[in-house]
Amino acid sequence: MTQLAQDSLAGTQSRSADVIVVGAGVSGLQTARKLQQSGVSCLVLEASGHVGGQAFTSDNFNGENHPRTRALATEFGLIDESRPTQGKTTLEGFDAFEAYEEPAFDAADAVSLFQIKAILDTLSLRPDAFRADTTVDELVSSYGATDTVRKLANLWTRTIFGLSSHNVSATQFLSHCASCGGLLAVLDNINGCSGDFAINEASHQIATSIAQRLNAGTIQLHQKVALVEHSSKNCAVHTESGDVFHGTKVVLAGSLALSGSLQIQPRIAAAAQWEELRDEQGFSTTADVVFDHPWWQQRGLSGHAQGLTGPIAQVRPSGAEIDGLYSLSCQVSGEQARGMWLWLMSEEERETLIMQHLGAIFGGGIPRAVQVIEKDENPLVAGQQCLHIAGENAGGGGATGLDMWAPEGNVHFAGAETSSVWRGHMEGALEAGERAATEIMATGLGISDAHLESGLRKNH
Repeated sequence: MTQLAQDSLAGTQSRSADVIVVGAGVSGLQTARKLQQSGVSCLVLEASGHVGGQAFTSDNFNGENHPRTRALATEFGLIDESRPTQGKTTLEGFDAFEAYEEPAFDAADAVSLFQIKAILDTLSLRPDAFRADTTVDELVSSYGATDTVRKLANLWTRTIFGLSSHNVSATQFLSHCASCGGLLAVLDNINGCSGDFAINEASHQIATSIAQRLNAGTIQLHQKVALVEHSSKNCAVHTESGDVFHGTKVVLAGSLALSGSLQIQPRIAAAAQWEELRDEQGFSTTADVVFDHPWWQQRGLSGHAQGLTGPIAQVRPSGAEIDGLYSLSCQVSGEQARGMWLWLMSEEERETLIMQHLGAIFGGGIPRAVQVIEKDENPLVAGQQCLHIAGENAGGGGATGLDMWAPEGNVHFAGAETSSVWRGHMEGALEAGERAATEIMATGLGISDAHLESGLRKNH
């Protein structure tokens, strides 16, 4: 045990379980649920005061592409019928257009966009075509993308990674698309065009429902992990509050950015890559802009919009009227957005920039907001969800990155970013949580001698 750990033990509270899960997002909670269903005890440590982790990009899902999400939402009674979009969609700089249609691009932009989509969709389904030394901007430019299409590619990477297209490798982008079934599936998900069922506040609803089904006392809120110690026999997890949690295994189920900030002893191989790539973390957070009337509906608009300049990437209507108020939920992402917090702007200054860009997206003339609500408690942490992971470092030839997330001793990895499918999304979070639980259960952890003897008798 390190001197830091020895010094922290005196006078602290010690708790134990078979498995200690770090992070109460959807993946961490699903890990815990699967483990408890198999008789494995676990505790879930969460730094914040609530469960749910990061906000996902859409509340609309496709049953074929998101089978785990559908199954869980059906079990929990959370499914809403997917509702047709009422009103036109908005893309900054273009006239509003009907859902499922393209904006009124000129001929050159329309041809270029069609070609780029087709090429990148094909490349995303061919792992041997990944180009690790090329950025997304360089890749689309090499295929003749117009300025408008380059701006759209920049919008795609900002939405997914919280980074501009000149800061995202083609390998990373295409690998992500491959996990989702190709570029076209990714764009349908971003645009909400492929959903056949909906879940209001999906991340929150799913997380809360899973949490309610865990054993009492499983989730420990306000427990920010500082140190993870692991050996061949056991693990100790130390939090900033001074508590120590003991277990046989540890699951890192938070975002990679958060996992990379932990002190892990002995050092694990993944930690070196986290540190190397820390400066390339993206930024994405959410701000709800509240109005006293749904002015966009009066213009024949749905409230769905995308920004090509400025800090806002995506805009979504937050739902029905609540207490006479209506809101638009804005994804604020990318380097400029990150700078709005790093430059130590006041909330009022950030609100001014958000409102200015919202006006530009909708063509001006929007009314004064009642309030702008920053959703993340600590956006410098909660917003930095993504790491710029080059495919050649992702193991297994760089195609899927599965080898990268193999357990290291008694340390296992969950989190939506470690999934083999729909990385960074709800479906990916559920898959990663189930995978981590399956890995642990395969070791026989939590199976009593009586159960083993009974199984042996049945097999004979």
